Amino acid sequence: MTQRTLNTAIGGRAVTVLMGWDKPVQYHVMVVETFDGDDEPRYSNLDDDEAGLAGRLAYFAKKARTFGIELPPAMLAKLQADEVLNLGDATSSFDATGIETQE
Repeated sequence: MTQRTLNTAIGGRAVTVLMGWDKPVQYHVMVVETFDGDDEPRYSNLDDDEAGLAGRLAYFAKKARTFGIELPPAMLAKLQADEVLNLGDATSSFDATGIETQE
């Protein structure tokens, strides 16, 4: 699975959005985690019946906005390329401004 990570904040609290293309099952995934002592993610596509197994980028971009998170265009472009190229292993991270950072 590819892993594209956004490190940002919501209301002053650190948040990580992990997204990726899962090659074996052929769909996108998204997990939103806050670091406030709660072990459970704030959102996971596995717990979202509306996401279904065929998670799509447009759905996840809209879902992220419900948390006050705007996914950077560069991150979405990487995720779209992951799907088109059917990548199985690639990583990148983005900061809150949408700039890709070094791993």
